[in-house]
Amino acid sequence: MADDIFREVDDDMRMERLRLMARRYVGAAVAVVVVAASGVGAWQYHAWRGRQAEQAWGATYFAALRAADTSHIAPGETSALTPQQKDALARLATLDSVPSGLRTLSRMERAVLLASSGDRAGALALWSQVSDDSGADPLLRSLAGLLWVQHQIDDGDPAVLRSRLATLDGAGKPWRGLAEECEALLDIRQGRLADARRRLGQLTTQIDVPEGLRSRAGGMLQTLGASPS
Repeated sequence: MADDIFREVDDDMRMERLRLMARRYVGAAVAVVVVAASGVGAWQYHAWRGRQAEQAWGATYFAALRAADTSHIAPGETSALTPQQKDALARLATLDSVPSGLRTLSRMERAVLLASSGDRAGALALWSQVSDDSGADPLLRSLAGLLWVQHQIDDGDPAVLRSRLATLDGAGKPWRGLAEECEALLDIRQGRLADARRRLGQLTTQIDVPEGLRSRAGGMLQTLGASPS
């Protein structure tokens, strides 16, 4: 009888230990499930907020783009910003801390607006930001560098400009032809006419540069008193 009683006590104690263990492990499992569910929920919420934010950023950018229309301004001319363009500039400035793709595009558009209004210093600062942004698209980085040079071709430090152009005029570079044209213009500015003729002559024969650029190079050659080869 005593053995039976002790056995029942032992069985009861074992069962109680099992119930305690079960409650502990079930509690732990529930906690894991809750944490996991919370993590998934947080991730889904974050992704949803991200999509909402991206849509809002895109809407801001395209609305600004429509208002920023500078098609009525001839290349090289400047014009005061319209109220709509000023609004576009303000809208674009709000995108300066968004992910790099849209940030880069907004900076490029802001630079165009500032340059078209005569604010060259502001435009140069934005082009420099894009050019120096390692997270930006390489094509846009090099384009920003080219525009930075083009808008200082008449009065910028030739050594600094040539240093920037040296990164743009190599074989296979997307803006090589325009970079070489800038180098020719610097040659003319510095009185290095033989170098200018050589560069322009090469441009007229390069089939991988735009036809308009080849034609422009030929026209400059004629102005310099040399015939295109």
